Amino acid sequence: MFLQIADRMVNDVPAPAAVRTCKADELIGAPMTRRTLLLIDNRPLDKIAELSDWMNPTELDAPAARVLIDGSADETAKRRAAAELLAAPAYLIYRLDLVAAPVALGVKDLKIGTIGGRLFRYDKTGRPVCVVLFTFQNDQAKSDAAIARSRASAFIDPAVAKAMRDDLHEQYLKHAPRPVGTSTDP
Repeated sequence: MFLQIADRMVNDVPAPAAVRTCKADELIGAPMTRRTLLLIDNRPLDKIAELSDWMNPTELDAPAARVLIDGSADETAKRRAAAELLAAPAYLIYRLDLVAAPVALGVKDLKIGTIGGRLFRYDKTGRPVCVVLFTFQNDQAKSDAAIARSRASAFIDPAVAKAMRDDLHEQYLKHAPRPVGTSTDP
């Protein structure tokens, strides 16, 4: 049953202004990243930054969602996890729309990484109800240091790119809108 809801949420992504803005007290439900939702729905992941593992913190996923994508979880655990998700009052899906982070991607375009996304609230049947828009950037000091280190080189050092990816992961956890009653501390 949850796979039918997951499939509906994968296929029913409203345009930016097609649903109203969520009120803070409406952010109740089982959260998960779009990447996790696609994996639950057995969809292939496009090779794009928006679906990369480093840009989709599993820390944002409900524990039950993590069980459903765990290849080592047994069928009993997966059935319990699906039942837990079915009991959720709603679903909160983090969807990244923009990863403008050239240094993190290893591209020598020396500017701060900027990420834009939406947090959709879907009802129990998988229909979109409302949305919260969010953006965040690399930490300014870390970005400045990475840019300074990269100026003299013809390419982005893989260690610098990784440091910027790790920082974006940290910033996502710090700045992402959260379900009611959860901490914003990474």
